[in-house]
Amino acid sequence: MTPFGHEGFGDVFFDRLWPEWRRLMGEEWSPNINFYEKDGMYYLTAEVPGIKKDDLSVTIDNGYLTISGKRERMREEDDAEYYMKELRSGSFSRSFRLPGQADGEKVDARYEDGILKIVMPRKEESKIQKIKVH
Repeated sequence: MTPFGHEGFGDVFFDRLWPEWRRLMGEEWSPNINFYEKDGMYYLTAEVPGIKKDDLSVTIDNGYLTISGKRERMREEDDAEYYMKELRSGSFSRSFRLPGQADGEKVDARYEDGILKIVMPRKEESKIQKIKVH
């Protein structure tokens, strides 16, 4: 999000009040996310129905958690008159800046019933230690 121009306005206004705008502009879909911290752990839950587990990717790099994946296009019925078309397909990628460091060796990512759940232990930050001068 930028402080000037349409990028910031689009992020704040359209994403919250009119979430379909990206779809109508020809962009691909984006899953709904919950991301929070509790008891020294980061939790991220993403709704990604219709995606195969092997088509999901989770990475932590330089303080950012990125999830990405691809949902196959559903076959449309020929000569059908659609009254509503809301099912989306294609790829997505979302990145989140972690508020602190996560212990990448202990991240647990599970996918079940269309829900991706990621639990990341917060890495202990280095503490200031007083050194005795001899």
